[in-house]
Amino acid sequence: MPKVSVIIPTYNRADLLPRAIKSVLNQTFKDFELIIVDDGSTDNTKEVVKGFQKDDRRIKYIWQENSGGAAKPKNKGIKNSKGDYIAILDSDDEWLPEKLQKQLELFKNSSNPKIGFVSCHALVINEKSGKKLEYRIPRYKNVLKNILTHDYMGSGSGMIYKKTVFDDVGLFDENLKTGQDWEMRIKLARKYDFDFVDEPLFKYYIHSENISGLSDIKIRERDLEYIFQKYKKYYEQNPKIYSTKLRYDGTRYVLARELKKGRRCFIKSIKLNPLNVKTYLYLLISLFGSDFYYNLSQLKMQLRGYRIFDKI
Repeated sequence: MPKVSVIIPTYNRADLLPRAIKSVLNQTFKDFELIIVDDGSTDNTKEVVKGFQKDDRRIKYIWQENSGGAAKPKNKGIKNSKGDYIAILDSDDEWLPEKLQKQLELFKNSSNPKIGFVSCHALVINEKSGKKLEYRIPRYKNVLKNILTHDYMGSGSGMIYKKTVFDDVGLFDENLKTGQDWEMRIKLARKYDFDFVDEPLFKYYIHSENISGLSDIKIRERDLEYIFQKYKKYYEQNPKIYSTKLRYDGTRYVLARELKKGRRCFIKSIKLNPLNVKTYLYLLISLFGSDFYYNLSQLKMQLRGYRIFDKI
C-alpha cells in the first residue's frame, strides 16, 4: 500500500500536464501512487498519460464525464486512493522535488496529534509578464477565525491531508465550481489543526487559461455567496469575524474595479465593528481608485516579507 496518494485532476491540459506529472515522479519521497482523474478531456490527455504509464506502474488513469468543476474529479481520486495521505496537484502547477518528503516529516515530527492538513509557501509565476513572487502563508493562532475571513492558505497544490479527515468531514462540495479548497479548509479548521512547511515547495503558474473572464467571475461570486450561506451562522455569531470578511470582500471588489460594491462592503464592515480601524483606512484608499489601491497592496506585500524574484 502506498504511503501517499497523489491526485491530479485535469481537463484539456495535455500541453501542461507533463510538467505536473514529471514534478511528482521527481519527488525525493517515492512511496506514492499517482492518480490522474481526467474530467472529460477532448484533447490528447489520455495519450499523454499512457506515455508516462509505460515507464511507471504507479500511475493510474481515470476518465469521467465532464463535471464543470474540480470538486468531482478530486473526490473521484480520493475514493480510488489507497494511501494514508492525500496530496492534490493542479495539472498546471509543479512541485519542487522535496515537497512530499518535507511535509511528511512535519506530520511525523509534530507533537500535535490534531494536525490534519499541511501546506507550504509557493512560488507564484506569471508566465505572461515574467513576474515571480514568493507567497508566504501567514501563521495565525486561530486558524478557523482567519480562514472564515479569507482563504489565506494559498493554492490547493500546496496541500497534503491525512486521508482520515475526509472520513470525518466529508469530501469536496460538488455544488461548487470554484472555491472548493476554501470550503474544505473551513470544514477542516472546525475539527483539526493546520500547519505548513516554512518554505516554498511548489510553483503556481498564472497563465491565460486560469485568468477569469466575466462569466467565470460571476460563477466565482455565486460560489462565494454559497459558501457564505453555508456558514452563515458562524458569521452571525461572530460580528468581528464577519466585519473582517467584508473588508477582504471589499478589497476583492476594488481590485476588480467594482468600486461601488467594494465601498459598500467597507461601510457594512464598519457598521458591524466600528472599532475595525483598518476598514476606515481601506475605504479612504478606495477613493483614489483601483490602480492606486493595487499599487499600495503590492507595497504592503513586499513590506510583509513577500519576495520578488527575477529568476527561479
